[in-house]
Amino acid sequence: MVIVFPREMPDVRFVTADVILADPVKASPSGARLINYTQVEDPAWHASMVTRPLFYSEYSAVEAWWLSLREGLRAVLFRHPWDCYPRLHRGNPAPADVAGVLVSVTSGNVVDVSGVDAALALSVGDRVGLERLGRYYVGRVADVSGAGTTRQITIEPPPQGIVTQAGAVVRFARPALIMRPVPGSFQAPKAGIRYNVSFQLRESQ
Repeated sequence: MVIVFPREMPDVRFVTADVILADPVKASPSGARLINYTQVEDPAWHASMVTRPLFYSEYSAVEAWWLSLREGLRAVLFRHPWDCYPRLHRGNPAPADVAGVLVSVTSGNVVDVSGVDAALALSVGDRVGLERLGRYYVGRVADVSGAGTTRQITIEPPPQGIVTQAGAVVRFARPALIMRPVPGSFQAPKAGIRYNVSFQLRESQ
């Protein structure tokens, strides 16, 4: 069987899945109590993952998965292991399983979406994904309005590139993101007969 990249996450339970946004902004004083703020890199999601204690057979499968990524030369299709659905749909996922279609993006981060389930209920802090032509984006809902099969969603960080073009798929359930391993981050200390595996990933198309 041929391995497809970007590769899905290993099928183990994670006890830690901390995903935070790195948004590097540099401040420099310019005199007269004025400070210049400059974004020095594109915002990017970082994930710190820790598995539950694994038996050797489970550990070896995770290690083989990691080795196949070649320290970041190959990519991962990352989906958060438990933050899979909008908050109001964790007991009723069906409305969130229906993907929407991107109509337009205004003001850099206000997304107009059509084709959603009329029962879809989004809250501030929910994750939303955009997908188009093999590119992926995940953002947090900062504000939402609309009814019926359309929604206007303000998301952070602002999406860029191909995923902002009309016709992109808008995911409300298990949105995916392309990430790559942080070289040297894989660790597997042994406690008794089990291994506690940890590693880090960074968003990278």
